[in-house]
Amino acid sequence: MGKENMSLEKIETQPEFDMEYYMEISGLMRLERELTELLEHYWDKWQGQVQAYKMEPSDGQDGFLLVYLDAQTESEVQQAFEKNSHHGFAFHHLAITLVMCAAQSVMPELIGGCMPLPTPTREVKKKFKKLDLEWDDKGCLNRIYAVFTGYPYKGGCEDCYSCDTCPSSQTREIGRID
Repeated sequence: MGKENMSLEKIETQPEFDMEYYMEISGLMRLERELTELLEHYWDKWQGQVQAYKMEPSDGQDGFLLVYLDAQTESEVQQAFEKNSHHGFAFHHLAITLVMCAAQSVMPELIGGCMPLPTPTREVKKKFKKLDLEWDDKGCLNRIYAVFTGYPYKGGCEDCYSCDTCPSSQTREIGRID
């Protein structure tokens, strides 16, 4: 067995519920009290389901941050959709908010900005496999609610796997001649 070329360190996150951020993600202008209480309950419950890891190459190069929610949480969101589509969408947006806030609690530079998706190296894919995660050819993990980005933060579009299809891409139009 060869030497591992990348560390995988489980890290703690401290996401704080940001109502404005949730409303921005969900597109809602206001929240009913009952829904707010339900969201607070599931935020508290799901906080314990956040999985967060720092991956750092042994050669001193920049590493990666991976934050995701487990399959059980994804299942709860799906069950909510099956029972009540309004709650399903609310839970879906809550899960997105939770993962984003968890990543931002580790790297505050992500607040208000993009979380560029790097192309994972062979070593990173090995770490994914160790965590029972899979990366497909389309640039997706087998977790619905996940953030995978460079660590430390390096900025944006130039290194992003999905910059050609991202609606916020700032490099897609560069060099285009009409």
